Amino acid sequence: MFFKKLYKLASIFTALGLVSAHASNTDIDLQKVGYYGFTAMPATLISQKDTLLLSDSPEYVGPVGGVLSAGTMNGKGRVYFYHVNEMADPHKIAIVLENTSDEPNTITVYRELKSVSTSDYFVAGRDLSRKDLEQPLTDKPLYSFTMEPHSRHIVFDDLEETPVLKDELFTGIVDLNTTAPVFTRVMMIPMGLNSVEASHWVKNLPIDHVRLRGTFTGAERVMAVPQEYNSMLGGAYVEIGNDREDPFVEGVDELDQNAYVKDVGNYGISYTLTIPTAGADPFRLYLNPMGGAYSGSFTVKSQRRWQQDPGESVTYHVGGEDGIRVLGHNTIMDNRHIGSYNGGDTLTINFMPAGASNLPIRFLLIPEALANPQYTEKLKMTEAGRKVLAKEAKKELEKKAKAVAATEKIALSREKTRDKASAALEEAKVALEKANADYRAAAAKANGKGSDEVSSAARKVEKARLLVEKRTREYDGAQQQVMEARHAWDREVVAYKELEKQL
Repeated sequence: MFFKKLYKLASIFTALGLVSAHASNTDIDLQKVGYYGFTAMPATLISQKDTLLLSDSPEYVGPVGGVLSAGTMNGKGRVYFYHVNEMADPHKIAIVLENTSDEPNTITVYRELKSVSTSDYFVAGRDLSRKDLEQPLTDKPLYSFTMEPHSRHIVFDDLEETPVLKDELFTGIVDLNTTAPVFTRVMMIPMGLNSVEASHWVKNLPIDHVRLRGTFTGAERVMAVPQEYNSMLGGAYVEIGNDREDPFVEGVDELDQNAYVKDVGNYGISYTLTIPTAGADPFRLYLNPMGGAYSGSFTVKSQRRWQQDPGESVTYHVGGEDGIRVLGHNTIMDNRHIGSYNGGDTLTINFMPAGASNLPIRFLLIPEALANPQYTEKLKMTEAGRKVLAKEAKKELEKKAKAVAATEKIALSREKTRDKASAALEEAKVALEKANADYRAAAAKANGKGSDEVSSAARKVEKARLLVEKRTREYDGAQQQVMEARHAWDREVVAYKELEKQL
């Protein structure tokens, strides 16, 4: 994505003063904090799932439009497109599905996102990066429809009315699910054409030399750092998008006889990266681009070790709102502060590599002692902060102990109610036995003849039997409430012991 565009961006960079000289974009002086001595903390690939249809080659479309990318999707998947219109007239992006199955195929669309269409590539890339985090993928569908066998249908109708002008970049994604295979075409065609009809006759465009298109497995990627970062042992970094411990996904280009392709940069892939930490000292997190200019968004969630509920998420936007154009052009020293945390926090970082931006990137973990020159003068304040944290942890434990006591009290109360219901049931059973005995005595005395005494005894038996049934229901209900209360108590005890162990 970034190699081919370099000559296109030369004039933009010159205008910004980024080619001839680098204007520093640093929130911290990495040289002074010993950047080159930081410890590498490689992340491990935990899982990758769902199909990704990447459409970025040809990135620059012209002199005519056509099918830019196509591939087979079956089940959950994502279409990611990224193209520049080099033609004089406005064109549109169209995504057409073809049901290649002999059976009806139900398509469920979960998310449709598009960037602004603009000649500023970084604006388009970071706009989609931001929208990806602000409108995260969920299980709630936008809409669904059923395709007849071997029929065609468009998705993302809004693209039909979105013109891409000459020299403008336009990028977006569609997340969907299919019940059978669909052959998915991404096209750039003139605005007036019927997209479904055009999909039958427009030509397939050849892949360009960057070869960023094809069908891949891994639209959702989960990574984790296996070792804890100890904030008391100096600076460290986690590097993402380096094609080593974080490999680029490999796939095939179905428009080019299933030729081998690689998504260099993992564009279109949603990352979830977990970094566990230890120690007692606070630390800071920084974004540090290593592969060139970067402008995009990141969400960071921190969870303290004694908290069972997930922590709060904060989204950081690099470029645009923060007063800079891009971070990391012609230097590896640029950085941006993306939050301060405490030793023992678990960090979870979510992002999608921003279009127009470059990988790899590093997440720097820098102890407050290094990041803040006045840290040693504020040790007392830091110690006070630790006491505050300890006090918060103690409050959490006391709160959990109160929950244990409250559920225990409820359980004991329910047991008393159950015992009373049990005693009442036994009394009712005794009364029923007595009523039955009286009835048998009255019946024997009457010697088979009806009498008022027999009828009265029979009514008393029926009344006693109904009371036994009522007392039985009351007892069963009380017993059920006891079981529920005991289970709630057990859960609170387990949670308390786990929290106590963590603290």
